[in-house]
This record gives sequence, structure tokens and C-alpha cells, in this order.
Amino acid sequence: MRNLCKRIVVVGATPVGLEVARQLTQRGQAVSIVDDHKADVDKAHSQGFRVEQINLQDDDELRRVGIGDDADVLFALHNDDASNVFLVISAKAIAPELPVVSISGSRDTIERLYAAGATKVIDPYRISGYKIYELMHRSVIAETMERTVFGKVDLDIAEIYVEKGSFLHGKYLDELYLDERYNLIVLGVVDRHLGDHLIFATDPRRHRMDHGDVLVVIGPEDAFARFHSDLKPEPPVEEPV
Repeated sequence: MRNLCKRIVVVGATPVGLEVARQLTQRGQAVSIVDDHKADVDKAHSQGFRVEQINLQDDDELRRVGIGDDADVLFALHNDDASNVFLVISAKAIAPELPVVSISGSRDTIERLYAAGATKVIDPYRISGYKIYELMHRSVIAETMERTVFGKVDLDIAEIYVEKGSFLHGKYLDELYLDERYNLIVLGVVDRHLGDHLIFATDPRRHRMDHGDVLVVIGPEDAFARFHSDLKPEPPVEEPV
């Protein structure tokens, strides 16, 4: 039977890096965690993780931990985007065929990581937002979230149907300023003409809301009352006879 165990190097003793390492280890993979920040290494040690401190800018150190030798996958999960880009460049120079997974919350950095040779770049904020939207359509889990996570921090998440005559109709997402006006955060919008997928507010393509679209918003419960009141379509102006 083929041995499915892989030798994986996780760079970054960060919360994300440690969680990735934990889950991979639970799946039976051979995982090595390395970092160049002593404070992060010491903190990981205090949590029971085995982390080796190395110089990530030294190619010999990278080779010593398996890059270009027996490492099957590299996870570049450093807190600093520039460090991840440099690491990907260094690793791919040593082992051009090595699969490299990295993480970034910036679109510019995502493009740089791919240009550097990353195989897959993860945007954690986009994934978190999509997961929240998915949970809204699974009633049992959504109810549990409402009573626990959202309930504890006095937050709510809502789908707002865009009607003709409301101030949402015809507006672009970046023109709403709901954070300033109502203390609400726009997660994104579902364009019914394009399907049921959420278009995130962080998407660089500007999206204009039309009748039938669904706006997805997060915020404190007391902020929704005024918002819903202002959403009511304006009554038609009667022309004098």
C-alpha cells in the first residue's frame, strides 16, 4: 500500500501556523515547525509545540530543514507578508517543483506571492466571510451561532433585500458608508442575476445593487432598527391636480 504520509515544513509559529501544524499532525503527516522570531518560538514552546528557530534568509538553513531534500510541501505562514514573499522566492530557487502554500490578507501581496512561485495563496478574511454567509443558509448552525457567538458580543448578521425605491437601489457597495452612518459592516452582496454566490465588499470590481439583490450586513442589534427604517421606499410624490 502506498505511504500517504508527507514531510511538511510549516514556517511561522503563528496562531495560523500552529493550528495548521496541529491539524496536519492529527492526520498523520510528519510536520516540522520553524520560525526566525525568538519570541514566537518561545511562545509556541510554552504551548507545547516543538518549534526550531532558524535563519529564514539562509539557504543552507532551509536545506537543513528539508527544502530541496525530503520536504514534500512548504507552508509559508509568517505574520509578515514580505517575509512570506522572500521565503517563497528562496524556497522555489532551491526546489522549483516544491508545492508552496502561503497566506495573505492583501490582494497586492497575493499577486506577489503567486509571482514569486506560490502554488496556493489563502486569503483568510475572504474565507471567513464566505463561511459566515454559508452558515446563514444552514438554519440549525445559524441559530446556534446567533445564540452563542453573535449573542455574546451583541452582533447580528442579516440579509437585506434590495427594493426599488430604497436608498440602496442603484448604489455601489463602496458608496454606502454603512459603518459611518449605522455602525454596520457590509460583508458583500448576492447578485441574483449572477447566481447565489456572495460578492465580497473587498472585491476590487465595483458592484451596483439592483432590485432583487441581497445585501449581507454585520453589526450590533440596536444598529439595525434605524437602518431598516431608512430602507423603506420613499412614497411617490403626488403631482398637484
